[in-house]
Amino acid sequence: MSLRRYTTGRSLSTFFSHLFTADETQGLYWLSIWPTDGSLTNDGFQNILTGLVVPKILKDEDAPMVWCLQNTSPSARGGTKYNDFKLEHGGPCALVARIQDLDMLWTSRALQDLARTRHQTGRQHVFATEAKTYQLVQRYEGTKGSKAKGTCLVAVQIEPADGQEDEIDAWYRKEHLAMIAAAPMVLRSSRYKLRTGIVHGADDSAALMLALHECTSAQELLDYAIQHGQIVEETAWSKRIFATAKRVERTIWDITGKHHHPESKLDKL
Repeated sequence: MSLRRYTTGRSLSTFFSHLFTADETQGLYWLSIWPTDGSLTNDGFQNILTGLVVPKILKDEDAPMVWCLQNTSPSARGGTKYNDFKLEHGGPCALVARIQDLDMLWTSRALQDLARTRHQTGRQHVFATEAKTYQLVQRYEGTKGSKAKGTCLVAVQIEPADGQEDEIDAWYRKEHLAMIAAAPMVLRSSRYKLRTGIVHGADDSAALMLALHECTSAQELLDYAIQHGQIVEETAWSKRIFATAKRVERTIWDITGKHHHPESKLDKL
C-alpha cells in the first residue's frame, strides 16, 4: 500500500501519529518455557507459571508487565534431554516481559536465572527455558485506538540476508505495517531487534528481527484468512523480502494472561 493510498482523506500528521520510533533502551524479554516433568497436567503447569514464575519476574521493577502466551500450533512443544532440549515450532508456552531499560537487564537476578535452563545448570526443575532479549525499534498503533485489547499475538521472526536489514526496515515503515493495520482484526504492531550479550544463557543465535502483531482473536484471524485467502496482500516488495531473507518464521499465540505491577498501566508489547 502506498503512502498516498493510506493517507487518502487523512492528513500526513494523522498518518505519522500512528508511528512511534522507540527509545533506544526499551525492550522485550521473551522466555519460551515448557514442562520437563511428564506427570504435570497442562493446568498444573499453568499454575506454576502464574503462581511462581510470573511473580518472580514482576519483582524486577524494570519489568512492569508480563504476558502469558500459549502457542496455538498443536505441533509446538519443548524439548527433553533426549533431543538436547530443542524447541519445536516456538515451544508450547512463553512469558513475555516488557523491559523499561534493556541495558539494566544484567542487574536482574531473576531474569538472568530464568535464562539458564535445566540442562545448562544441572539443577532439577519442572520446566526448561530459552530466553531471548530484544530492543524496541518501532510501535505502530492501528485504527481502533489504544484502548482496544486483543487475545491473540502473531509473531514474525526474520533473519535478514547480508546487507538486507535496512531494506526490511524501510519495507516495514513505508509499506507493510500500514497494510497490516488495514486488516480489521489487527490492533497494533511492535518491532524489535535482537540484543545479545545482556543475559547469560540467552539464545543469542535467534533471528535478528521480531515483529509482534496484536489481534482481536485467533478465531477472527482464521476466519479472515479463510474468507480472503491471506491477511495482507502480497506485493513485489514483500515477495523480494521473503525470497531473500535467510529465514522467516511465523507463530500464532493466544494471550492467556496479562500481569503487571498495581501501579503500572503498561499493557502493550
